Amino acid sequence: MTRKLAIRLSLLSSILYIALTVIYFAYIISKINHSDSPSAGAGLGMLLAFLIPHYFMLLIAIIFNIVISLIKFTKNYLIIINIILYIIAGALGFILGSVLIISIIFQIIFLIIAYNNNK
Repeated sequence: MTRKLAIRLSLLSSILYIALTVIYFAYIISKINHSDSPSAGAGLGMLLAFLIPHYFMLLIAIIFNIVISLIKFTKNYLIIINIILYIIAGALGFILGSVLIISIIFQIIFLIIAYNNNK
């Protein structure tokens, strides 16, 4: 696997992860809107309070991943910074469960492969 392919696979898995979670949260919000329970809104508020930091770090990592995939670079420090950003996003998503961690692990594995291909 080439370095550029590994970085693009990491970016593709990030975009796929975002798309699937947007669909999931649209389903949750529509379910909450049709609920008669007054605590449903509080549950949505708690879910968003935990997810906003995770998605914010993930968005920063995706933007950084796009920059890395578009420019020609020779230094490995860009990949290391991106791996650290994904680890922070995974740590923030750890609160909500293992599904968030599994998706982040794939992105980190692809970036580690890209890092090792330069040596």
